[in-house]
Amino acid sequence: MAEADSQSREQCKALTADGERCSRPARDDGFCYQHDESDPTVSDSQATEQEKQEEQAEQEQPDDQAEGADASASSGSVDMTADERTDPEAVDADVDTDQDEIAGILTVRKTVKSTAGELIGHEFDGVSEISPTDDGWRAIVEVVERRAVPDTQDIIGRYEIELDPDAVVHGYRRVDRYRRGDTAEFE
Repeated sequence: MAEADSQSREQCKALTADGERCSRPARDDGFCYQHDESDPTVSDSQATEQEKQEEQAEQEQPDDQAEGADASASSGSVDMTADERTDPEAVDADVDTDQDEIAGILTVRKTVKSTAGELIGHEFDGVSEISPTDDGWRAIVEVVERRAVPDTQDIIGRYEIELDPDAVVHGYRRVDRYRRGDTAEFE
């Protein structure tokens, strides 16, 4: 409480063009660097009333929400309305994740990582996408088709690899080539 009182005394007492109290810190004369005695000011009774409203709003919020509101206010974000908030009690925490699909993705990733270089004939660089299809899996991998100095000039090939549901490779094709440092398409 004492901290809030000291902060309000250090706040500029001038009114902004929209009639709100200036939020900048005040100097010794009670005004910020932009305002002075010639500007309209908040009377002491208005300032006290505003502080009471702010304190009442803070007291109505549970502690964890008040901390979140302080963090969002300092970051410049907008507070959510009651309709936009999610009640933690209403969230179904027992959502079943498909462990088989996760295991399948990991299996496909291991298969593609271990075979892409040999299959395509270039040095494996990374897996950028794995997705299920009607016939199994589709993986997009990147391989280094040509090394260069600096490495931002490496030529990278993007290949689509088709796999069956058991992660057995059935085919591949190149879908794109680009220089490693060329990010214009991805921005």
